[in-house]
Amino acid sequence: MSTHVINRVSALTLHVRAAIQSLKHLMQSDHGVALTIAGVPSLRDDILTEPSGETYRRFREFNLSMIRRGSRSAILFGSNFVKSAEKLGVSAREEDEFAERILFAEHGQVGRSIALAKEILRDAVSRKRDELSLAHAERVFRKINGDLEMTPFHFDDWSAVKRELEAIGWGQ
Repeated sequence: MSTHVINRVSALTLHVRAAIQSLKHLMQSDHGVALTIAGVPSLRDDILTEPSGETYRRFREFNLSMIRRGSRSAILFGSNFVKSAEKLGVSAREEDEFAERILFAEHGQVGRSIALAKEILRDAVSRKRDELSLAHAERVFRKINGDLEMTPFHFDDWSAVKRELEAIGWGQ
């Protein structure tokens, strides 16, 4: 192993230790603290395996629930998606029901749904599109997930697409 690689591994180890030490300090303070760790699954693993176990004993773990169809969270997700598209100068036709398709595609998982929505919007902006299309959303989805027979972005009425996907076991 080269010295450069060893130095990078050592630096990473120091960063993890520093992050855990900072967590300990926050959890020992007088005031209540809520800390969200997202997008760094390895940090959770490092907290679990920290030798003293002190950090994990003080650590309460909560997981985000799924966004269910028709829920307030689904409505907020949809309005945020449309507002984000508008801010980026891209329109989304209401009848295409992008937000519902995205949530269905990612089984209502918050982080994955947001990541897919961002990727669809990023693609539209980078390709200088004025309007989102199901065909382009489907291409983005296939790029991430491989070539599937049918996706939630199939060009057809959303209720028909959803029915067909459920019939082939998509929601399981």
